[in-house]
Amino acid sequence: MGWNRLKDKGRILLSPLVGALSFVPPNILTLTGVLIVILASMFIFKGNFRIGGLVLIAGSIFDAIDGQIARIKGKTSKFGAFFDSTLDRYGEFFIFFAIAFSGGGTLLSALSFTTILGAYLTSYTRARAESFGVEIRKGFFTRVERLVIIIIGLIIFPNYLIYVMIILAIGSNVTAIQRILIAYKRFENGGN
Repeated sequence: MGWNRLKDKGRILLSPLVGALSFVPPNILTLTGVLIVILASMFIFKGNFRIGGLVLIAGSIFDAIDGQIARIKGKTSKFGAFFDSTLDRYGEFFIFFAIAFSGGGTLLSALSFTTILGAYLTSYTRARAESFGVEIRKGFFTRVERLVIIIIGLIIFPNYLIYVMIILAIGSNVTAIQRILIAYKRFENGGN
């Protein structure tokens, strides 16, 4: 099953929640999602990885439905997209910052900060390329993949979180480099 088909199935599963919360302004759902992610980060910070992972699922659900509700209600806006993307960066920072500090200065901490670097560069390369009129959505480890992997790691493999973080640190930075190479090729071909 392809990644896009999996995302489509996820949207179908969330459709009852979208219907139930369609009266809430999308930006409020975005803000609620990041506040739940911050709560999840507090559990992660204290070493309660499984609980943090479960709470993170709830925050991710809000992040998944805000855009759907905006489209259904005809309330999409440039600010809404900007706000969502910006709060996504805050959410990722809190998650990986909490993992870093739960590691207490160990290799887990270094891997978490390396993942933060890769995650931010992945986002930055896309945004910067778009500022020049070149769209780059491709990438090995975009935010959705990082989120799925960290949730699985926190809930199912908390005792092996260091290996999950190795995957994320490498994958997120490879994605940033991948986007740099894609941008280079497109700019060399006249921005196409």
